[in-house]
Amino acid sequence: MLDFGAVSIEWGTLAVQLLFFLLFFGFLIAVILLIVECTKRMGSRNKWNQQSIKALEKRVAALEEERDRPKQ
Repeated sequence: MLDFGAVSIEWGTLAVQLLFFLLFFGFLIAVILLIVECTKRMGSRNKWNQQSIKALEKRVAALEEERDRPKQ
């Protein structure tokens, strides 16, 4: 038992409070790591999308050139 003058805390109560604090703290850290990981994936996905868009633009330009050529 911890004795703080008029307030005393039993070890069982202290252990339960510590357990809930650590669970909450762990959950908070997990949420922060999840947010960081999601932002990293979104950044890499945006780069991939930009590359795909550039490739599609090249294909569209080639098709437009082929369409605009006079037929023989």
